[in-house]
Amino acid sequence: MRYGERLPHAMLFSGAAGAGKLELALRLAARLLCLHPAPWTEGGQACGECSSCRVLAAGNHPDLRLIQPEEEDVEEGAESPKKKGSYQIKIQQIRELDSFFNVTPHISSARVCIIEPAEAMNLAAANALLKILEEPSASFYFIMVSHRWRELLPTLRSRAQHIACPPPDARAAVAWLEAQGISELAHWLPFFGFAPGKLWQAHLQGQLGRLQTFLAELSRLPEPLSLAEKLEAWQREGLELPFIVETLQKWLCDLALHEAIGKSRFLPQPYVWPPRVGLENLVRVYRELNPLRNLARHPLNARLFLEELCVRALAPWQERRLSP
Repeated sequence: MRYGERLPHAMLFSGAAGAGKLELALRLAARLLCLHPAPWTEGGQACGECSSCRVLAAGNHPDLRLIQPEEEDVEEGAESPKKKGSYQIKIQQIRELDSFFNVTPHISSARVCIIEPAEAMNLAAANALLKILEEPSASFYFIMVSHRWRELLPTLRSRAQHIACPPPDARAAVAWLEAQGISELAHWLPFFGFAPGKLWQAHLQGQLGRLQTFLAELSRLPEPLSLAEKLEAWQREGLELPFIVETLQKWLCDLALHEAIGKSRFLPQPYVWPPRVGLENLVRVYRELNPLRNLARHPLNARLFLEELCVRALAPWQERRLSP
C-alpha cells in the first residue's frame, strides 16, 4: 500500500481465509496507534516500545476495537449451556461503536476498528455500519476483513478502499510453516488453498486428524446414512458444516481431474481412488452440492442436512451398486 502519510478512513482487506488478512490488519492498526511509528517510506512499522505499543501487546488497547461473531449460549438437554460459535455479527455489536466513535482517543492520536469477517454482519448490522461510515472522522479508521467480499452490501463496499490480499506463493507458505515448526504438514497446503494460516488453525484445533479420517471413509465409499452419522459426531466436535461440504466438493473435483488427466489438485498424495463412475456424473454431483454449500451456514436440522449431503455426494456409486 502506498498512501504516503494519509490512509483512507475505511479499508476492505479481501482474500481467502488463512491468507494473513487479519494479521495485516492488526499490524496496520498497531502502526496507526503507535506514538513513534517509522515513516511509510521506511517500512511504516510500529515502534513496539512506546506506551501505546506496550498496551496493545497486553491486549487491552482502549483505542482499538476488534469485532467478530460472538459466541452464543445454547441449551443441551438439562445440563449447563454450552458455548457455540455464531456465524453472525449483530447490530448491537455495531451500535456499541457509537460511544467509541464519539470520544477522543485515550492514548493514541487515532482510533481503529477491525471487523472480521465483515461478511458475517447481518443486514441490520451492515446498515448500522453504513451510517457510521457516512460521517467519516479524520482520526477514525475502519478495517473490514472479508473472506467473501462480494457478499457485502454494494453501498458498504463503495465507501471503503478495496485491497486484495492473495495467498502467499508456495515457497513463502512453506517457509511460514517451517517458522511455526510444522513443515511436515506442507503437503496439506494445496487442500487449504496455500493459505498457511488456515492450515495452522486446522492443526491447532485438531481438525487435520478428523479430515484424514473423513477422506479415508470416502475412499471406502460407505453407506450415505452411515457416513452422515459419523459426520454428525465430528460436527459436534468442531468440524463445521461448510468445511464438510467444501471437503466433499474438493474430493469430487480431484476425482474428476483424476479421471480426465490422471492428476489431482487438492488431495495429498498418495490417495486411494474409488472406482470410476464417469466424468459427467462427478461434475453433475459437484454442481448439485453448490446450493448446499450456502445452506450449510444455517441448516434447519444438521442431521437431515448431512444425510441429504451424503446421499447426493455418493449417489453415482450407489446407483452403480443398484444397477443390474
